[in-house]
Amino acid sequence: MSTFTHVILEVFCGYSDENQNEIPSFCKRNVGNPGYHCLENKCKYVAYTYAPNEIAYSDDDGEVPNGESWLGFGGEMEPHNADENRINELKNLWKETCIKKIHEAYDEYMKHSGLNDENK
Repeated sequence: MSTFTHVILEVFCGYSDENQNEIPSFCKRNVGNPGYHCLENKCKYVAYTYAPNEIAYSDDDGEVPNGESWLGFGGEMEPHNADENRINELKNLWKETCIKKIHEAYDEYMKHSGLNDENK
């Protein structure tokens, strides 16, 4: 049996000018532009962390193309004076809203693509 999961990570490039002669050969988009190629090749300059409470669109390479293609819970979405219970309530609201919007996006795509008609 095969299982899988989707994971959203923030990936960082730790390459610096001090390492000029050591650019990895697998660097697809020049240094400072990390992606799956860094993880696949266990690049010594790569670092990553989890990205909790985010919703994102990924491109053909499974990477989020730009800052307009993701949004995470935080910043102005989290009241400064909220206690832990209120923040948990808001995170649950964020989760419910994200899941609803994902389903709405699928339905809208199917409607406009004409695929709903083909599948009937």
